Amino acid sequence: MSDDLTDILGPAYATYDEEGKIKPGVVCIGVIPYVMEEYYTIRPVDPDPRSSDHQRYCLVKKTAARLASDGQDKWSFPFKDMNLDADEDLVVFKVKRRPVVVVSKAIVEERKADPSRFQDSFLCVPSYTLVDSFLHPQVNQSVIEDILALSYRCCFPLPYDPFHQDRLAALRLDRMQPIPRHLLKVADRRLSTEWTLYIQEWIRLYLTGRLGDDDSDKNTESVPYILRTARDLLMAELAKRRAVSPEGGRTGP
Repeated sequence: MSDDLTDILGPAYATYDEEGKIKPGVVCIGVIPYVMEEYYTIRPVDPDPRSSDHQRYCLVKKTAARLASDGQDKWSFPFKDMNLDADEDLVVFKVKRRPVVVVSKAIVEERKADPSRFQDSFLCVPSYTLVDSFLHPQVNQSVIEDILALSYRCCFPLPYDPFHQDRLAALRLDRMQPIPRHLLKVADRRLSTEWTLYIQEWIRLYLTGRLGDDDSDKNTESVPYILRTARDLLMAELAKRRAVSPEGGRTGP
């Protein structure tokens, strides 16, 4: 069905050689944290500044719920040697370097008052593998079919992984996040202008629950109209396939 998507929306990728300039549609490698159930915070072995163990540190395991709800625990913040304020903490995150698609511009002229570490951040959508190089599905097969048919607002399918043509992938909008420029490595490819517009419109669907507006409903060349038509065609085709070869239940991403 990924071929069907390309037939309807056109080729997705193009080469990119603009000397590392980041703009919407450019593919980068970004540092993306995992969503975990347990985390580790960093604490001094002994909170007493007079102790010899105060300069030694340990990892303290916390559930996600506890991390979100806990205040300062039994520790006396701030720790000046840890460069922490009273409302700050040090948390260990598991991360992965993933392909991401940039979906926003850097608006530098509006951010001159920001500290340098906040400037030049880009909103990015990470790519996740649906089927790996060995044809092993990473999620339920029926879910993959639904994603390819544009059934989920939180996912937008790609014809293949940005760096591996033998892998099927999708962008996950529920993992969309701002990434600073210095944590992005620009790749040698980008999405086509059309596909960049499709993804940006899909983000609006994800945020608002609606594709386009009343005017775009009448314009057969508008991006929202094209996406609605593509979704209708793909879902109708999927319904036909399932009627011929029905499968078990599905679970969403």
